[in-house]
Amino acid sequence: MTATPEPVHLVLDWNGTLLDDLDLAVRSVNVAAERFGLGPITHDRYRALFDFPIVDFYGRLGFDTDSIDFDDIAAVYLGSFDAGVADCPLHPGVVDALAALAGADGVTVSILSASYEPTLRRTLAHKGLDRYVDNVVGVGDQRATSKLAAAGRLAHVVAGRTLLLGDTSHDKDIADALGWDAHLVTCGHQSPQRLARLGATTWPEPHLFMTELLLPLCDSAAGTPATTLDG
Repeated sequence: MTATPEPVHLVLDWNGTLLDDLDLAVRSVNVAAERFGLGPITHDRYRALFDFPIVDFYGRLGFDTDSIDFDDIAAVYLGSFDAGVADCPLHPGVVDALAALAGADGVTVSILSASYEPTLRRTLAHKGLDRYVDNVVGVGDQRATSKLAAAGRLAHVVAGRTLLLGDTSHDKDIADALGWDAHLVTCGHQSPQRLARLGATTWPEPHLFMTELLLPLCDSAAGTPATTLDG
């Protein structure tokens, strides 16, 4: 008897993984740095230090988070970032890869992000990606603390195998905590050198992960419907 293929759940990080927003993030951090009396931060330093929770990252950059309310720092950053995020490009090949996955049986595609969920949904719609995604999960505030609690909203998705594609050590931690397979792109918010030490499979671009690894898995899982937050 031939075994029934197990459904696949793909969980995708947004910022840095699908959306190429590194330049905007560094620029927005530097807007905040200037506002609070710090010198400019390079891309290399940003990627060497970026981590969650974000308040600790700002502390490592030199912001005095003990005496300055982090909400004030975040407001300056988001004033710059939110004004430009709609203009950030997607990483190459993302649209075609997601379109191919959307037409494949046996796969559920979810977005899991530390972004404020209303902003996340608006940006996905602006990019025309909402049609390719079954579930969108962000956070309820703009402090970008952790995605682990938000990931619990995906617990209902029935899958024999869940793969998370992200760009940070935090994504690897989430995958480990939930028993998911961790895959990381090296084109995002943490340097390839940092990611190489984590023991996860790394990819230079997200479309390579989706086309070279995931689509063959989806072909083997054909016939299983996607699972959405609505049931």
